[in-house]
Order: sequence, then structure tokens, then C-alpha cells
Amino acid sequence: MNIRNQYLFIIILLIIFTVQSNATANDVEVQSTILPEYQVSAFDIVDFEFDWARDGVYCPTCNFGDGNSRFVFTDRDYNMWLGYIDFETGEFISEDGRALLLDTNAAFATDFGNGPEWMISQRGSEILYTKYVPGRKKNTFSASVALTSMTKSGEWQKGIVDGGLKKQSPIGTMDLDDIVPRYNYQNAAKTQVYWRMADDPTSEKLMPISEQTGGGSRRWIPGTGKVIFTGSDEPDANGIVYQQVFIYDNETDDIEQLTFDPVTKWGAFMWRAPEFDNEYVFFTISGRTSIKIYRYIAGDDNIKRWTAINTIAAPAQIPYIWSPEPFVHNGRSWLYFQLSSSSKANDMSIPTQLAMTGIDPQRPSFRMLTNDSETRRVRMDPEHFITSQGPFIYYNRYIPKTDTKPVRNDGVWRVDTGLGPAL
Repeated sequence: MNIRNQYLFIIILLIIFTVQSNATANDVEVQSTILPEYQVSAFDIVDFEFDWARDGVYCPTCNFGDGNSRFVFTDRDYNMWLGYIDFETGEFISEDGRALLLDTNAAFATDFGNGPEWMISQRGSEILYTKYVPGRKKNTFSASVALTSMTKSGEWQKGIVDGGLKKQSPIGTMDLDDIVPRYNYQNAAKTQVYWRMADDPTSEKLMPISEQTGGGSRRWIPGTGKVIFTGSDEPDANGIVYQQVFIYDNETDDIEQLTFDPVTKWGAFMWRAPEFDNEYVFFTISGRTSIKIYRYIAGDDNIKRWTAINTIAAPAQIPYIWSPEPFVHNGRSWLYFQLSSSSKANDMSIPTQLAMTGIDPQRPSFRMLTNDSETRRVRMDPEHFITSQGPFIYYNRYIPKTDTKPVRNDGVWRVDTGLGPAL
């Protein structure tokens, strides 16, 4: 090869290397190495839920000066606690999370499948939860929907809502511009689902999704009066019933089916995705082994319908997905979730890992958040909180149960997503 050709060869190699490097950086845009797990608390803090600072907007003057960098949970003795998180460092300000006792006789997370939840509006950050009637046996007959709200004086008003008896697991809207928020909930038997305006007990309405959803997921779609949920479809030609994704509109009382393929769907979230011009998108777990992303786009027939644009498969060694949630950071949507080798959700005997991914099929970005096979731990119920340093994922860790030992608490841990601070 002569000198001229050698120079041309070197230049071509440099161009290829530069293109490949830029493509990798643009596609992933996330730290490729797995960052170490960090213990936030050694205490048993189960099913904690963060206030709206979790989305990266810190407001120390909100909620009558109590801020929005907070979390809520119920302990195993039925006490409901308010805790605080440092927005700069991501540390729990009190390691045990028990900064303020909000109420007693509050249902533990496993009693009905969910603990306390935040409800956000112009009224401030309020807390919905299931509360047992004091002095009565703690069961479905004494369970009630309850609400606690902070007043201007700094006190918390709390108690069972009118008409809340024998109902449970309330979930509220989380729209800061709402004048009055809404919430939905189930009866004790999980056979009926209701919704109401938060300021009007007489507005309670039975939702026509009860026979479909039972105890299935139901989440408010931000900025709308709609609920996305997974529920039973009609039997197919072989008599098989698949769980699909639907939307219920509480203004029109209409139900719209969004998915139709013969695979069971598990839960769904819908939000505005900045990478798609702030259009609404949603995702669902499909068959427990993949996550499907859907957009409302036109097909070859020019008719718009909800269409799967991306399928994110789990690794073959840990193929079962659970507990996914989305967040938006620096103009992109991200999902994080639990991975397991066990098909049984909440299997406390099998170690699990956490992973995350973007949603754009043109920018693949799946990566593991944890991958520690030597430290055998069950990692459960991940939640995001976007600090000034960037998004962290918080979760409960447990030492797996064995034939001779029960599952043991290993505290609250977090891992850095590697996405960095807000731009």
C-alpha cells in the first residue's frame, strides 16, 4: 500500500470511529457503568411515596412552608409517618423516616395491596390512605377511605371521609393546576370501583369498570379526567380472556380499549412524552417478559389508533418484569423496573435486580441499575426522586427467605441513574 493510500485508509478509519462514537453517545446518553448501591436507611420503611419534588422541582415555600421534598409511609404497627428528604443530597433527613406521626390505625401496605398515596392540586399536597375505624377489629368491615391535609397553621386535619366506610386503596390526581382534585377507590371486596371530587362526598360515582378490573391497576392520566387501567377483555374465539389496557373517561362515562393482541397486560402508565412533541404515550407490561410503548398514530389506512412503537425485552437470565414506573428528565422519558428469574411477583426467596430504559426505539438505552449476583438481595418497589444531582432510584432491599429462615429487612437503598443534573 503506497503512502497516499495509507493516509486515505487512516482517514476512513477515523471517520468510521467518529461516527460510531457519536452514534453511541447520542443513542445512550446515560452512564454505561453500574453505579454502586447506597444504603439510605437501615430501618424498615415499606412502600414509601415521595411528594412532588420527586419530579425535580423543589419548592421549599409550598405546603405552607413545609416544602414538597417529603415522603409518607405506614409502619407495621399501623402508624402513618411523614418523612423528609434532602433535595441536594438525596439523604433522608431522619434516617428512620419518622419525622411526624400523621395518624394511627392506618392500613399497612400489604393489607389491601397499597399504602398511603399523595394527591396534588392547588390545595397543596394531601395524603389519601386506608384507615381502620378506631376501637374495631382491623379487617375489611372496619376499613375506610381517609384523607389528611395540612392547614395554614401547620396542623394536619385527618380522618375518614364521608361515605368512606368499607372502601379502600384510594388513588388521587396529581395535577398542580387543579382547583379541586379527584380520587378513585374500591369497595372492600374489590368488586366495585368509585370516583369522587375531593370536596364533595355526594359526587361519588360507581365506575363501569368494576367487573373488568377487580383489584387491577388504575391510574389517573395527568392533565385529564381519565383513568388508565388493565382489565378483562371479552373472551376470544377459544373462550380465553386476556387482560388488556383501557381508558375510562369520568366526564363522559365512556370506556375505550387500547390494546387487543392475545397477551395478558399488567398495569399501565400514560403521560406526555417530550421526545414525541409532548404527545400522550403509555406503556404496559406484556406477558410479564417485555414492556411495550404505545403512541396514538396513523396506520397505513390513515386511521389513528394506539400502536406499539417499541418493545423492551428483559434479559434471558432474569426475564420477568415487575413494578415499572416512568419519569421525565432533560427532555426524555425513562422507565425503571424490577427484574427477576421467578415468574411469581413478590417472590421473597429469589434475588432480584433493577434496570432502566428510554422509550424511543431510535435511541436504545436499556441498562442494568444493579447487577450484584454475589450480594443476594430481593430489591422491591422502586421509586424515583430527582435531586439536584440528578435522578436516583430508591427501593427496599431484603435478605431472601430460605427453608430455615424468614425474609429479613435490609433497609432502604438507592442507586444513581447516571443521567446527571437537570440542564
